[in-house]
Amino acid sequence: MPSLRRDDSLKRFRMNTVSILPTDPLAPFRADSSRHVGLFLHVFFGSVATSALLVAGVEAVLASSGVTVFYLLVAFVVRFKGQQPAAVFCGTFAGMTSFFVFFNRAPSSLGFLILIYLCVAIVTGSLYALIMCFEHKLPKRSFSGYGGRLGAIAFIGSVSCLMITGLLIRLISGDFQVVVLKDSAAFSEKAPLAMILASALGSFLTRVLAKNLNSTIPGLNVVLSASVCGFVGGIIFLFLPILGPIASLYWYAGNFAGMSSTSILDSHARILLAGAITGVFLARLHYYGSGVGGLLGFSAFLAVIVLKCFLRYAHPEGIDGFYEIHDGDGKSLALTR
Repeated sequence: MPSLRRDDSLKRFRMNTVSILPTDPLAPFRADSSRHVGLFLHVFFGSVATSALLVAGVEAVLASSGVTVFYLLVAFVVRFKGQQPAAVFCGTFAGMTSFFVFFNRAPSSLGFLILIYLCVAIVTGSLYALIMCFEHKLPKRSFSGYGGRLGAIAFIGSVSCLMITGLLIRLISGDFQVVVLKDSAAFSEKAPLAMILASALGSFLTRVLAKNLNSTIPGLNVVLSASVCGFVGGIIFLFLPILGPIASLYWYAGNFAGMSSTSILDSHARILLAGAITGVFLARLHYYGSGVGGLLGFSAFLAVIVLKCFLRYAHPEGIDGFYEIHDGDGKSLALTR
């Protein structure tokens, strides 16, 4: 009898173990493989299209926002039901990768440059699809609702490809410098307050526009507002020959902070502050990361996280404070903190 009880206990333990541990880690992907392949293709399209415009001489901000606006217009006209605006937007950030700017030297050939762009598009598309597939199992749902998250994904894909490429080239050519420090004077010394204000204003206008847009497609309102604000701002800043190109980068980075959901940053004042902090981060990260796709969004992502953490610790009872309801004078309720 004791032996039978032990056998029953072992069987129950094995059954529980099998039910807890996943037998196939790719099961979530296979369950909806068509959707995840579609996500990958959307990211790939956004990245390759933006890279092609950069090679043609289009400004990075106009290339990224222009591809996104074009995609949204075409999808609206043809009534495309499988729209993935966030995936395309993420891909355009990866497409802003610049080998020349990051390494401060031209690529050996056009074919080599195309290969790098394809690698960035593939890696970023795969990373995005994986995050969307396993998002429900990741901590804090992979920071869903945080402005700049799409840029952070593109940043990881872009910097990974660039660093691996640089290390491989260095193995062949010993004089190749993998990490090149950039001249940050343009970002940190030329009208720094004006640049930070541009970032804050870009964040604010993106939030205002997004709140006035209603859509049944997830993420369409924030993607449309950020891309339109970025495209219009990029065109306006073209008429400022000295500070225009730099201001457009700050403006576009601020747009990404403005994509934060109201559950993360619930007031216009906090959106403005997040945009200003984004400008500060961009001025510092540019020194090392200029040329990496997604750097602008990554700066906004860090700014939103820092501001969110500050607000949480500054108000331990809650970001907005909680009110306690108790009995009043018998005719109404009294509210106190």
